[in-house]
Amino acid sequence: MRQAEKNSRSREQIVACAFAEFAENGFAGGSVNRICARGGISKGLLYHYYSGREELYLACVEKLFADMTDALTDALGSGEVTVESYFAARAGFFAAHPQHRALFGDLLLYPQSALAPEVNRRRAKFDELNSSVLRAVLSREKLSPGITPDGAVEQLHIFVDFLGVSLRESGGDFEEKAAALLHTMLYGLIAR
Repeated sequence: MRQAEKNSRSREQIVACAFAEFAENGFAGGSVNRICARGGISKGLLYHYYSGREELYLACVEKLFADMTDALTDALGSGEVTVESYFAARAGFFAAHPQHRALFGDLLLYPQSALAPEVNRRRAKFDELNSSVLRAVLSREKLSPGITPDGAVEQLHIFVDFLGVSLRESGGDFEEKAAALLHTMLYGLIAR
């Protein structure tokens, strides 16, 4: 086995163990010692590839959003996207990947402000996918006066931030609440 392949396998093993640790305990409770213990990994090997807990967490965040973006893109295909089909695809992904759901929940409920710029960089393609889904939904609707598609997308990003605050305070299933609140944001509370 060539050295590049060994390095790749070592990194994958470390990230897999870190992913399980952060999914189970969140960033705040995640431990380098437990990551090493999970995989029988020496600290020396871990620190050879990663500078510490923060870098490991960011590697897991990158994997989370890459996996989600790829799966959602495949699930949604080229057909007509609706809010319902989007959240059904997310629900299917999370059902098949419970560790991803747990890590996503930790990011939503307990964002790490010191890591926010790096988290945002790693979730950029996921955010682009969400924006394109919203634009596709909005393209079939008549927008309220003064609302542009770009303005609606910007409001959605603000809404997502508020959703995290609300869920931190009230608890509950974040996917169920997100789907319901997005539907309300798009279609309102009052039937006309």
